[in-house]
Amino acid sequence: MTHDPRFPDEDFEDEPEEWIVAENPGAVLEVRFTSEELRELGEEQRATGVNPIRFIHDLTLEIIRERRAKRAGQAEVAD
Repeated sequence: MTHDPRFPDEDFEDEPEEWIVAENPGAVLEVRFTSEELRELGEEQRATGVNPIRFIHDLTLEIIRERRAKRAGQAEVAD
C-alpha cells in the first residue's frame, strides 16, 4: 500500500483498535403505510400507550409467535 499524501502519518496509530461487535446486531426496516393505514395504526397504538415503534415491533412478533404456535399445534395433531 502506498502512502497517500492527503493523510499524514500522525493520523494513524501504530496499534490497531479492537472493536466489540454486538452479538445480535439489529436491523432497521423501512415500512410504508398509506394514510388510512397510518390512521388505523395510530388509533391502536395510542390505545396501548406505547410508542409507535414499540407497538409495531411487539405486534409483529406476537403475530409471528402465534402463527408458529398454531403450526406446531397442527403438527402435533397430525402426528
